[in-house]
Amino acid sequence: MDETKIESLDLINDKYLIDEYFKLKVNKELNIDIDLSSEYITAHNIVSKKLILVQTFSHTIMENPQLYLLLRSLIHNVNSYHVTKSQMISALNNI
Repeated sequence: MDETKIESLDLINDKYLIDEYFKLKVNKELNIDIDLSSEYITAHNIVSKKLILVQTFSHTIMENPQLYLLLRSLIHNVNSYHVTKSQMISALNNI
């Protein structure tokens, strides 16, 4: 039986991929076309020392409850490994 190799998401080197995936998800869910690249940063978790995405939401995000919740959810999914690099690439290829 062949094992499916899951390629790890590199939060620093794959930032463009994450940006495009978030933009796609927001566009599909809320029909909003917005650049989200400055709405989060990569930082080390104080406890685990692992790299995570940390929200730095602008006023635009904070004023839109649906967008705020969706973006928080997307960041959580990346930080808790619920979405893989392969899944992001697949979603972007199926536009």
